Amino acid sequence: MSELIRKEICEGVAFNSITDDRFKRGRIYATLVTPLDKKTAAANALLSGVLRRSCRKYPDFTALNRKLDDLYGASLYPSVRRIGDFQAITLAVSGLEDRYALDGVSISAEMTELLCSILFEPNLIDGCFSEEDVEQEKRQLIDDIDAEFNDKRFYSLNRCAEIMCRDEPFAIGRCGSREDVLSLTPEDVYKAWKTLLDNATVELFMLGSSQPDRALEGFRKYFDGRPRKTMGFSRIVSEVGEVKRIVETEEITQSKLVMGFRCAYEKTARHAVATALMSAIFGGTPTSKLFVNVREKQSLCYYCASMADIHKGIMFVDSGVETKNIEKTEKAVMEQLNTFMRGNITYEELNTAKLALKNVYISSLDSLAAMQSFYLSNILRSSFLSPVEAAALTDDITKEEIIELAGQLKLDTVFSLIGN
Repeated sequence: MSELIRKEICEGVAFNSITDDRFKRGRIYATLVTPLDKKTAAANALLSGVLRRSCRKYPDFTALNRKLDDLYGASLYPSVRRIGDFQAITLAVSGLEDRYALDGVSISAEMTELLCSILFEPNLIDGCFSEEDVEQEKRQLIDDIDAEFNDKRFYSLNRCAEIMCRDEPFAIGRCGSREDVLSLTPEDVYKAWKTLLDNATVELFMLGSSQPDRALEGFRKYFDGRPRKTMGFSRIVSEVGEVKRIVETEEITQSKLVMGFRCAYEKTARHAVATALMSAIFGGTPTSKLFVNVREKQSLCYYCASMADIHKGIMFVDSGVETKNIEKTEKAVMEQLNTFMRGNITYEELNTAKLALKNVYISSLDSLAAMQSFYLSNILRSSFLSPVEAAALTDDITKEEIIELAGQLKLDTVFSLIGN
């Protein structure tokens, strides 16, 4: 149950199936992975929304939704993620498992055919996407970008990443910039569609209890004979120079402090799990060093947490603070890091962090969407651990490994967003 079976359709296109009979609805995904590029990020993000509006067989939003209703109330989901230096554009369809359908109908086969029709046979007018569809999706995407800007914790983390990785693709937002979205034309979106179909690495997923063979054959019909290069790995920067310090001001009541660290990096599953565990001990649980010492004992901030990006070899520490406490909080974080580096890790800190991280891995089995996200992230690191295997590996990580990883953290960037 929940084990990944992977089959290559052609170079750069793989079909991943996970059989799990606990769910009444299955999910089928087509994820196109491409390097993040400022010239194309906004168009790629917009494309996911435009494609979900119609296709040649169902040429308007009403007709497409009628077809979804006919498939026992199936649902279509577009999404865009930044994974390291790459942009992942996903179209997913969720619907009733085949075993519940009447008259032996294969809902999964029909969902696969619909997904491929949307991806390969969009509704083009005079060889281009509908201007009305493009404009409507532009408004939605701009609303999403504005919402991220208005979430000041999210904004501050993004700004720190942008400053820290200014010469790396990771600095580019998952949806590009507001200005780039506003400038897009239907021709730009059409070009993005053609480029992705011809060049993006494709990860296909089927999750649920339905037999994957029909979905595999459906995808093979469209993708076989369309090879493309597989993606490499994100660029890793291990050396740092003088710490970059940027301060911005806004009319906010709670100031933000984000500290960006470069981490050690190895292309192994063990290293990824160990890095996640290190971050959990440092600032990822209610018994972590940052929570207990910086937030609770010293009362310097409203929150103080760490998070590691295992694809980029980066760890962020972010805090919500009063402006007068920003310098004190930064100093306190560094004091806790120095303590961490010297090997001061208690049994409670280590054990609680392991339990928390194992819970994250095992909990991903409770949702097909979480399972797909877990496996996709691992696949893009050339790792094929299951959540159960990742949890078991967590138990195997030693205190000495954690101390060694902490000792290799290097402060690169400090970003402060201060209230007026």
